[in-house]
Amino acid sequence: MKTYDIYFSDGVSSDHKGFAIKAEEKAVRMAEDMLAKGNFYTEQYAGGTISVVDSEGTAVWSKPIPKN
Repeated sequence: MKTYDIYFSDGVSSDHKGFAIKAEEKAVRMAEDMLAKGNFYTEQYAGGTISVVDSEGTAVWSKPIPKN
């Protein structure tokens, strides 16, 4: 069974939350909430991207993180 995690990247560095979310839709909703509400990662990686990546390493969703 695939799991999903949320990744942040700015072209220089990247990080991920370490989640093992079982539903792709839930992971995407969580990522969209992080974009809407903001958090440490969206501030640190402003101008980069936020992505939902499955356990096989495939990005299944991605959006740019707006600069502040």
